[in-house]
Amino acid sequence: MSRQPTLSDSNRQLADGILKKLMREPEKFGQPDIHTLLNVSEANPDEPFSSDELIDTTDLRRLMLRIFDQNENFKFDNANTGYLNLLNNFSQGKRHRKFFKRIRTNTNVKRIVAEGDSWFEHPIVKDVIDWLNKLGKDDYAIYSLARGGDFLTNILEEREYITELSLYRPEVFLLSAGGIELVNGRRVALMIDRESTYVTEEYQQTHPLIRDVLIRGDLSEEHQRTLLRGLSFLTKEHFVLLSVLELSYKYLIKQLRKKFTELTIITHGYDYTVPSFQRGPGVVKYLVNLIGGNGQHFKEPMMIRGITDEQEQRSISFAMIHLFNEMMIKIANDPIFGPNIYHIDCRGYAQDSDWHDELHLRPRSIRRVAETYLEAIKNGSQDQKVFKVRPTSAHVD
Repeated sequence: MSRQPTLSDSNRQLADGILKKLMREPEKFGQPDIHTLLNVSEANPDEPFSSDELIDTTDLRRLMLRIFDQNENFKFDNANTGYLNLLNNFSQGKRHRKFFKRIRTNTNVKRIVAEGDSWFEHPIVKDVIDWLNKLGKDDYAIYSLARGGDFLTNILEEREYITELSLYRPEVFLLSAGGIELVNGRRVALMIDRESTYVTEEYQQTHPLIRDVLIRGDLSEEHQRTLLRGLSFLTKEHFVLLSVLELSYKYLIKQLRKKFTELTIITHGYDYTVPSFQRGPGVVKYLVNLIGGNGQHFKEPMMIRGITDEQEQRSISFAMIHLFNEMMIKIANDPIFGPNIYHIDCRGYAQDSDWHDELHLRPRSIRRVAETYLEAIKNGSQDQKVFKVRPTSAHVD
């Protein structure tokens, strides 16, 4: 006699069907699918997030592994070992001491918890958290869990942020993640192809991110040409990754909303990177490039695929960064997750000379990101969910 499927069995089958669609046809994976997997209802946005999801972090990890054809034994820690781990520990300990000193000496400071990657924790040069600690020293105390090179996959599985949020009860949670999933281990090469025919004109009208960008028409003619040229090299794997990152972010936000309903959450994207092997000038920049393996994240993977023209390389990185930010803005604007979610849009303010390497901005430029975070913390509202980083002539290293 066959066993009658339980509700759990039905949910598992439903989830598996949606996840298969995500892997097979990412352009057809939309908000209703995400809401179903997370078991939230667009019809009841004020309903408490008490329901169980149809997926868990194991599902999200398996999705990421499948994108890059990795086996189950693969560890998402390649970017956070050895010397980098030691440097992260030293820097994190220093920041923790600063946090406790501030809350002891000023009980009125606003508490902030930060989690993420090397834009929040770069042990050699000033990063966003360094600038926030400096610019907001009289008003904010920041407890940072960020570690250079950390994966969003790890952040989700370890759930360290839940413990620290419960302990320190901050008003604001800062999150920087997703970039390393794209670039670690020369993975960009798996998402591009010189002869790719994946993004057709029909696909441009089908994929929600691309379609919305083209319909809005807020790009200059030059940037739109750059975007379309970059899109022509992308493969299905890139769009699957974007969908998995969106699902992962929203899974994380739901976990936060279950316990911290009023918490302000601020995310950020990245600026348009410059694919390059260049190291220096300057001792600090040379060391940053040397340790980070400049060229291994964008330039070299593109050359592996036979894409050697500099303008073609820049168009690819432009398309990747542009769509990543569009995806993050869509997350901030999803009404299901509440009003207190904001995004820092970094696109287009940095010049070529503002970059230390392919991933990190020089202090004078990363300061602008921190200043924009402060603007969002002070002025965020339902009418303004996205804060654009603006260039300024008043940069000081």
